[in-house]
Amino acid sequence: MSDFANMDMAVSRTEQKKARERLQQLAEPLANLSKKQIKNLPADEFFLEELLTLNDIKSHEARKRHIKRLGKLLAEENPHAIVEYLFRCTFSPEQQAKIDAWQTRLNLQDDNTLKQFTKTFFDSEFNTIKQLLVWVAYAKHIHDDELTQESIDDLHTYIRQVAILSKNKN
Repeated sequence: MSDFANMDMAVSRTEQKKARERLQQLAEPLANLSKKQIKNLPADEFFLEELLTLNDIKSHEARKRHIKRLGKLLAEENPHAIVEYLFRCTFSPEQQAKIDAWQTRLNLQDDNTLKQFTKTFFDSEFNTIKQLLVWVAYAKHIHDDELTQESIDDLHTYIRQVAILSKNKN
């Protein structure tokens, strides 16, 4: 078992910034959804209108600014639900099952599987996935059901985010 007393459980500012950047990067695949899919997105009306506006912006710089804005707005929404919806729209059921299988395969003590994950999904980072697994283990260790569920949800969302982002770079 891990020695949590000697671990730094704080999320670094760099990791917080990377999480915001991942949300910003999701703006492109979200904007590429059909209008019907966008209308069904589990987000408020203002966010949906801003997302639809992205397709009308042609200037590279203006588009870049709007993507940053969408990333901030996305952080105010429920990112778990939005990533889940985008994941379902992006991958076939077979692909979804393969990606979801990583959740059970990833293990805090198995660096080889973690490295394999980061090679498969090149938008993922070893330290980020390791930190998420530490949080899951810590929550289970202190028997906090709410924190355990939140940590598992964060891990699940991260796996799906990097799968979406990695696919869109192929």
